[in-house]
Amino acid sequence: MASLALALTFTACSSGAAGGNPSNPAQTTAPAAVVENSPTTSDEAVVRRLLEQINEAWARGDAEAYASYHTLEADLIDFRGIHVTGRQAIVGLLQPLFDGPLKNTQVEARVVDFRFLSPTVAIMHTEGEVVPGGGKSVQTFVATKDAERWLIAAFQNTRIQATP
Repeated sequence: MASLALALTFTACSSGAAGGNPSNPAQTTAPAAVVENSPTTSDEAVVRRLLEQINEAWARGDAEAYASYHTLEADLIDFRGIHVTGRQAIVGLLQPLFDGPLKNTQVEARVVDFRFLSPTVAIMHTEGEVVPGGGKSVQTFVATKDAERWLIAAFQNTRIQATP
């Protein structure tokens, strides 16, 4: 994949005479500035690694580890439309499934779209399925970066339906 380079520029307006707008002499334009905290290719690699880490936790049947890659207030919506918020709720939803019908399963998924919405927010779409026995789904992950690391802030899994 080509290296991702993202530079955001901002144009600031302030009052003053130098560099003023001819139609509004009080308005001036400051030089564009590059945002210093732009996402890097290493940021992309870290976010993509989150997918691998949650899938590894799934394969182990470890809901605590799975939830640990999410923010404290993360939203998770499963393929049935069940919506939970927060790490403990994610554990509460998944652990009984890992101990029961999803025991000894794993997730096979591939990234179909990845982009940064800002230097600290990324969105990733995947297609995949639970094996054995699951149906094909499309997933949306929203990851956020705090002062320390990237974590999943929102996840939605939707079964792919045949086009009517």
